[in-house]
Amino acid sequence: MKSVRLYDFILFDAQAWQVVGVDGPRAALKSQASGRIRHVALTELLADDSFQPETPDRLPTLDDVRFLENVPQQVAEDARWLQRHIVEIIRGVPPIDDTPQETIPNPAYADDVPRHRRIEAKVAELASTARPLKERQLRQYVKAYERDGVAALVDKRKLRDKRPGLRQDPRIMTLLHAYVADQTETSTGTRKRALDHLKYQARLEGITVPSDATLYRLLSQVEGDLHPFGNATTRRTRANRPNQPFSRRRATLPGQLVEIDSTPLDLAIVYPDGSTGRPELSAMIDVATGTICGAILVPEGTKGVELGTQLLARSLTPLPMQPGWDDALSLARSTLPVEMMVPDPELRAGIAARPLIYPETITIDRGKNYMSEVFRNACERLEIGLTLASPGTPTDKPHIERFMRAVEEQFTQYLNGYTGRDVANRGRDVERRARWALHEVQSLLDQWLVTVWQNQPKDRLRHPAVPKRALTPNQMYTALSGVAPTATRALTRDDYISMLPMKMRTVQHSGINLDAMSYNSPALNPYRKQPSGLSNTDKWEVRYDPSRMNVIFLRDHRKPSGEQWIEVPWILHTDAVPAFSESVAKVAVRLAKEASRGQEAPSNLVLDHIMRIQSGLNLSTATERKARRRNSQPNVPEVALAPEARTPVPRNGDASAPTPEEEPDAEDQTKQRERVRRAEY
Repeated sequence: MKSVRLYDFILFDAQAWQVVGVDGPRAALKSQASGRIRHVALTELLADDSFQPETPDRLPTLDDVRFLENVPQQVAEDARWLQRHIVEIIRGVPPIDDTPQETIPNPAYADDVPRHRRIEAKVAELASTARPLKERQLRQYVKAYERDGVAALVDKRKLRDKRPGLRQDPRIMTLLHAYVADQTETSTGTRKRALDHLKYQARLEGITVPSDATLYRLLSQVEGDLHPFGNATTRRTRANRPNQPFSRRRATLPGQLVEIDSTPLDLAIVYPDGSTGRPELSAMIDVATGTICGAILVPEGTKGVELGTQLLARSLTPLPMQPGWDDALSLARSTLPVEMMVPDPELRAGIAARPLIYPETITIDRGKNYMSEVFRNACERLEIGLTLASPGTPTDKPHIERFMRAVEEQFTQYLNGYTGRDVANRGRDVERRARWALHEVQSLLDQWLVTVWQNQPKDRLRHPAVPKRALTPNQMYTALSGVAPTATRALTRDDYISMLPMKMRTVQHSGINLDAMSYNSPALNPYRKQPSGLSNTDKWEVRYDPSRMNVIFLRDHRKPSGEQWIEVPWILHTDAVPAFSESVAKVAVRLAKEASRGQEAPSNLVLDHIMRIQSGLNLSTATERKARRRNSQPNVPEVALAPEARTPVPRNGDASAPTPEEEPDAEDQTKQRERVRRAEY
């Protein structure tokens, strides 16, 4: 703080001066070199950069003006009581307080009374109170108060430093901190194990160990919130927090910053073969608008599928309306901008109200699905930048991590088969409560995203024009698109097919065989029994969508771009056959082969199993599912068998009825297996 007082020596305008007079807003300066007098305004003097005291004597610091607010109440009251008497000695009157009565000055502390007489008077005044003070004490208090303020009047004995281990051997504290830090990746133990380890290390280094009570107290102070004796997952999460302050990654345009991640859902679903398992969710979120660009569910542990490429393809194509969805969920009934899609009323009525966002930069982790060569090449061709998140740092993708938690809190836990986040929250026999198939959960998830998530206000979505109102993802997309419109870019049919999984196959007279399923079309006539002409193989490139195995696509690389892909439907595909996934097809083919006793599965039998799986007719009890996993025949109740296959109920006295002691012959066993097979299929 700059100040100027009478007779101060200062440096100003590259000369040495002495303040010889102050008259209101002006000061008179006398030059030390020439003795001339210069008049200057105080505001001009203090604002000039060249002004500085010749002998710096700064004003008292203001660091401790709020000191009493941070001490115990009794200590603060004692300091205020002492301050009142010290100020009366120095200034003649007590300090101003909130008491309404007027303070009458005591003549013993008048200005014309020397200070040592005032101190003597104060000693005599306090002698008759419960807090007498000696003259030497008062002199020390007066000197300390003038130097440091009210903080000098506080009893420092009651403000001891309580940092852990301040009065212990520093080497003991070093061992404690090292042990707690080493617990991040180890299994959780007890505090007694920590003390035994500490004592052993201390003996090796010749350190005197305090009592167990002291060690327990020091250990509790050192562990803090590191959770060294709690859950191991919590401990690793706490240790993984970044040291730098958290900051928000801002995106001002749709698609400017996109995050992608995968995680298993805490949900037990029913697979086509009747077994249960957990699905894995892969999703992509736009940071600027909070829109979920795409979400795919696959069985946990699925290999050989380019999930990153499929998710990217889904996010760049409109989401079609699903059977059973309300018309209010269509793009034609939404408030999204018309420019997002081609203004075709029929097309807009068949598309769900989800913004179509073209990403500029995608933040990915180091998972195999997103580090694959196919995914990276696809992003490079589409001019999409990739940003690698730091290893083991989920805070690099906070928005997609928060979305995954929202899926569990708002969607997964309301479904039958919810398993809970961990074993401690898991119910008994959760697999028996599983009711949903993978494609059903996918449809429910898409519907929830369009209905709930895209229309749910998010606290972080704020527009500068209405900063007090939380917007929904659809509203945020509409607002940002109006300020900075983005070009509408969606994948074409050929682009989408090019990003699907690929297999090499020959074209036979009967068509294309893909995973024991036959696909045929008149468009294949020029290619039957013909080599592809590729340098490394004579087979043809075939693409397929794992979620829609009704059709596949054959590529004729000799044709110009835009005419290369030939759509080949399944031989029994009709409009009445719903789309079925690759997992459904594999189970249907396996069941058909078992029914055909190892022979080639008839297509009509495969279709029958597909329809049963899609409609849930093949689902059975938990006992039967376990029996199938053991490759044994389940026990089918008689009521489930066809009337002609049921075992006749014997009449009383019927000698032909088998008794429990009779051993059924081979023919009876064959008939029984046939009845089970007919009831199952």
